[in-house]
Amino acid sequence: MGTRNEFALLREQVELQARHIQRLEQALGILQDREDIRRLQYCYGYFIDNRMFREMADLFADRGAWMEIGGRGRYEGKAHIHAFLLDVLGEGRWGLLKDEVINHVQQQLLITVDEDRQHARARARAQIQGNSPPTTPTFLIADGIYENTYVREDGRWKIQGLTVTMTYYASLQRERISFPTAPPSTQLPPDRPSQPVVEALGRQFNPWHFRHPIGGYALAIPAASAADNAYPPPA
Repeated sequence: MGTRNEFALLREQVELQARHIQRLEQALGILQDREDIRRLQYCYGYFIDNRMFREMADLFADRGAWMEIGGRGRYEGKAHIHAFLLDVLGEGRWGLLKDEVINHVQQQLLITVDEDRQHARARARAQIQGNSPPTTPTFLIADGIYENTYVREDGRWKIQGLTVTMTYYASLQRERISFPTAPPSTQLPPDRPSQPVVEALGRQFNPWHFRHPIGGYALAIPAASAADNAYPPPA
């Protein structure tokens, strides 16, 4: 084989390897995108569990964001989304009261990332439990379908549009719900007692192990005050 043929073969192998690396980089990038979007959506569910409405709104894109929940109409722009979450959905109150329960479990999250890795879509199912406000005589259970869009904005994945279509609502009598936890074992005592950070909520909160995924600010513990509807500004 002549020198010219050897160089041609080598060039062909290098080009083939470069295309292979490019395909691997694209596949790996899409996997990372899916994981980033999954974490973003799970943060949304965790924030709504704790009535952290500013933190929820900050997950949305700065440009062209919208939200539509349960046929209530579409709210466009982060400011209008936050106003809807806090004033309509949250009735003006940020954070949880004593014995208030909101469990917003997101399941079957199917994510499709576009080839350009700038846009994505997802479909998921929500299983919802709650007694908000805690004085309500019934305990709500509900089911809904998410159909969301996402956009990479300024290098970060953010929620572009969020739609929740509810499939059913049901309620249980409050008397069937128990809030206190089981007492410590006398047969095998613990090494030390549990140390809840917030005792008034009927649940334990330790400091958040992560900062806000978009804003980067520290997250406040969502203990609301019934007297003044306290809302702490982002740190």
